[in-house]
Amino acid sequence: MTERPPTARAQVAFAALRHGSFRAYFAASAAAMMADNVEHVISYWVMFQKFHSPALAGFAVLSHWLPFLLFSVYFGALADRYDCRRIIQFAMLLFMGVSLAWGLLFLTDTIELWHAAVLLTVHGMAGVIWGPASQLLIHDIVGAGELQSAIRLSATGRYLGLLMGPCRCSCGSGGSPTTDTAARRKGRRVARADSRTRSRSCARFRATARSSR
Repeated sequence: MTERPPTARAQVAFAALRHGSFRAYFAASAAAMMADNVEHVISYWVMFQKFHSPALAGFAVLSHWLPFLLFSVYFGALADRYDCRRIIQFAMLLFMGVSLAWGLLFLTDTIELWHAAVLLTVHGMAGVIWGPASQLLIHDIVGAGELQSAIRLSATGRYLGLLMGPCRCSCGSGGSPTTDTAARRKGRRVARADSRTRSRSCARFRATARSSR
């Protein structure tokens, strides 16, 4: 007598969201990714307005992705050996420190090229520290049964954050307060320089007119 194959378990849409801990993790991860991309838009734009440096633009891309190429295996092994939650918390502290440093440098208009290089490097390292631990933590939250659903939802949250970060920056006044402040300061500097140039030109013209008399 032929045995019947075991009945497949019915698939449940968004099954991982039945876990309260995963719902909190999903929302927090999506918010963190959105905040990260808000920072990208603001910092890259202000750096472009400040330095107009193609070399710095290239370094920004390299410093973001090169740590993933060089250190992903190492930090993956680290996440497998130690508590993923502590590693994620450390990475979030690095992200927050970089964001606070950007804000302080932009508001005081004291940013230099080496400031930007250091902050971009720390940000790239924070990303590679966060990545493997965030993936391993999913299994600890939902277990093997809902792992596929959790991975799909985590990827969805990640790319929603990638999309919503730039959208958030483009809403409202059409620019961030920091970039608007920097633009106003630059405009005032240009206006003062133009005023000084016109004053010198008028003085030269008056001197020339007196000498011709």
